[in-house]
Amino acid sequence: MKKEKKKYDIDPKDLMAVERAATGLFGTSISLIILGFVVEKFELFLHLASAEIKTSQAHIPQLSHVVFYKYLGIGIVFVGAFIALFTYRYYLRWIDHLEKKEIVTDKPIYLFLAVFITLISFLLIFAMLVW
Repeated sequence: MKKEKKKYDIDPKDLMAVERAATGLFGTSISLIILGFVVEKFELFLHLASAEIKTSQAHIPQLSHVVFYKYLGIGIVFVGAFIALFTYRYYLRWIDHLEKKEIVTDKPIYLFLAVFITLISFLLIFAMLVW
């Protein structure tokens, strides 16, 4: 007795659109992970620059804020990983909606991304102005 494959009546254009959206969100996730890594490694750069300045007997700026970049970078990487997991859930939900011929919007993830990226931007601007 052969198992019949389940056939879905999904328009290929709709499926490809969902795949493009999911790929875009995965790209955003990867970009955030890379940004977080770069921000976190900025701490290492500041320590190396500080050591170089010490050897040249120049005035050394206060580097107490360096830990800020470490935690900011780790936070950005965490959010990037969260978005990657959310994207898989997003993809599965949309496939389910296409099978049922339903249309829904995912405004919350785009609101979350907009607010998060704006928050990170303001934190980095603040860090650049204050330190």
